Amino acid sequence: MPPQGEDWLDARRVEAWAGELRVNLIRLTAIALFYGRHLVEYWLADADAKVRGVYHARVTFVCAAWFGVALALHIVLNRRRMPWWLSYASVAWDAAMITILCTLTADARTPLVLLFFVLIATAPLRLDLRLVYLATAGAIIGYLAQLAIYAWYVVGYSKYYATPELRIPRSHEAIVVLAMLVTGLLAGQSVRQARRLAMRYPVTIASEAAAIEQGGRQ
Repeated sequence: MPPQGEDWLDARRVEAWAGELRVNLIRLTAIALFYGRHLVEYWLADADAKVRGVYHARVTFVCAAWFGVALALHIVLNRRRMPWWLSYASVAWDAAMITILCTLTADARTPLVLLFFVLIATAPLRLDLRLVYLATAGAIIGYLAQLAIYAWYVVGYSKYYATPELRIPRSHEAIVVLAMLVTGLLAGQSVRQARRLAMRYPVTIASEAAAIEQGGRQ
């Protein structure tokens, strides 16, 4: 019987590839759905609406680049090629794309920031704690970068801090960051639990413990 550590390594080697493949399929579907929603808004909007013009061109370019990389990744994974750095590069790329999309809206209150939580949720499927840490850190850094760009570039440093209605309350920012940390903590616990199952940790319920103790006395 192989050591428990080898059980985990064997299981992780296969499931990490399968998890990356599933995440990428969901990524391709999600990009298509979100861009389709954008197109519906584009077609229904007035000619001078913000969703048209430069914004539409930029969103189209970002989504096309994101989809193209995901499609290339799908081809690589289907050939069962998965170098150790692939998942890390994939998470970093997703974090960058989400951050860019959020900044394109020129509004720090955009609901697109919810995609950072989706990014963290994808990490445990690869069964890698370090990847969970990277996804959580990438989500927080991306969110903070989006806030900084909005305050210091879109609005302007002086105007932002001089105009209360333009500012994002610190309490709101703190809640979002704390929620990301808690989401990352839960994602990490999922990986740890999967590891315990793969390594066949002994789990004894109360009735079994009582039976063992009674048998020992006999």
